[in-house]
Amino acid sequence: AALANIDPMYQYSLPFFVGLYTVSIEKATPASELQARLTNLQDFFMYALYQNICRSLFEVHKILFSFLLTTRVLLAEDKLDMGQFRFLLTGGVSMEDPP
Repeated sequence: AALANIDPMYQYSLPFFVGLYTVSIEKATPASELQARLTNLQDFFMYALYQNICRSLFEVHKILFSFLLTTRVLLAEDKLDMGQFRFLLTGGVSMEDPP
């Protein structure tokens, strides 16, 4: 959804994601333990998602997509300090007291 704010042509359909996930199930490294299999699926899906999305982006937007994907993954895993993230986005300027 964030990419669609940059350019409306960056909208991907549900069938695109379902197809990508189906391929991930087929091609991810098998594992006998559930947690290992889930990790393999997640890793393969993320890599396939990155490759497929980058293929359709303008060169100038690829680094932004990499940043968005990385921050979303870190946020989902609760590995991103929100204070530092906010500082990165605002440059340390308080959004409550604009200059």
